[in-house]
Parts: sequence; C-alpha cells; structure tokens
Amino acid sequence: MFFVVMRFGIDFEPLARMNTMRKFFQARRDRLLYAMHLLRLAGGVALLAAFSWEVLLGPTHHLSNGYLQLQLVVCLLFLADFGVSWAFAARRKHYFFRHLIYLLLSIPWLNLIAWSGVHLTRPWQVLTGMIPVWLLVLATYLLIEWFNELRIARLFYTYLAATLLCTYLGALIFYEVEGGLNGSIGGFGDALWWAGQNLTTLGATIQPTTPVGKMLTVLLPLLGMLFLPIFTTYIMNMHSRRE
Repeated sequence: MFFVVMRFGIDFEPLARMNTMRKFFQARRDRLLYAMHLLRLAGGVALLAAFSWEVLLGPTHHLSNGYLQLQLVVCLLFLADFGVSWAFAARRKHYFFRHLIYLLLSIPWLNLIAWSGVHLTRPWQVLTGMIPVWLLVLATYLLIEWFNELRIARLFYTYLAATLLCTYLGALIFYEVEGGLNGSIGGFGDALWWAGQNLTTLGATIQPTTPVGKMLTVLLPLLGMLFLPIFTTYIMNMHSRRE
C-alpha cells in the first residue's frame, strides 16, 4: 500500500479533510434536530398546560383567544420541526409517509376553522383543540430515542407517557362534557379517578350521561388493552436479559 501511494502519488489529505467536514456538519445536524425535539417537547407541555387551564378555569362558552394564539405558535413549531427532519432525512419519501400522522396532527385545525368563520360549540372546540396535544407523546418518544438505544425500553417509556397522557386527557374531556350534568362528578379528581379506572380496564362506578362520555367509556378500556402487551413484553424482555 505504501508503495502504491509513493508510486502513483495518491494524496489522502483531501479525503481526510472531506471526512472531517462531513462529521462536522453531521454533528451540527444532530444538534439542530435535538434542539428542535426539545422545543417541540416544550411546546407540547405548554399546550397541555394551556389546554388544562381552558377546561378547568377558562371561559365556559368558548376557548379563549390566548389559547388559539398559543396553539397556532406551537403548531407552527411542530410543522417547522417536521420540515427540518424531512429535509435531513436520507429517504424523504419514506420519512414523509411514515410520519404523515405527525404532520396531520401538527396542522392548527382549530385556527383554520376559526378563520373560515365556522362556529363550533365549546365541546367541539375542546375536542378539536386537543388534537395537537397528542403530539406530546410523539415528542416524548423521540426524546427518549436520543437517550436509550434499546428499542423495548423506548417502547416501555413511551407506554408510560402515553398511559399518563391518555388518562389525563380523558379526564379533562370527561370533566368538560360531564361536569355540571353528572351528579357523580364533584370535581376534576372524580373525573381523573374515572379515567384511570377505565384505562386500566377495572371499570368505574361513575356512569356517563352524555354521548361523548359514553364514547370515552368504550375507547379508554380499548386503549388500555392495546397498551398492556407493551408492558408485558418489556417485563418478559428484562427477565430474559437477567437470565
């Protein structure tokens, strides 16, 4: 090899320089993507906090303009994160269709409906306004992916985040549609207890009275049954690794 280099005068310095520059730009790209994921997580948490305030303490007839503005900013942040990740993807077409659900959830549907002049009642505003909040689960999964290389562990931590978020959001929606109409609900704590019991498929003593509440009573146990295999797989995997 040394004879070939000396004989034909092959210079490896430009190749080494190109390799160094490639590693430099790759590191910058990874930092940018990591920063975007953190911003997306922060935006999701802010949106969840604002959504909680709207349901528990906000106006009784409609969602406030402040929430609409915050949701627009957060959705634009989600869309920007999708655009940056898509631009850096090695297979852009594959990335686009694989993350199509994320793109659809990032669209500020409530703002578009408000700009179109269509008037929604408060329950439908709440249901539409919570769509981008579900992106918090995806943001949590992507952040976990940076810190944990074990696939089953990522699924387990995402399972925990999804379980907590589904319980909390289910309680918010149930409290929104049933509060004041259902005598069994004395406060948000009762709605949270109802959501936890249904998601864990234990069943709750509080019976819904509205159509949305009845739909949630069916959907939450179904989600719980979908989440349970992930938890079981994680426990079995950890047991086999120890053995």
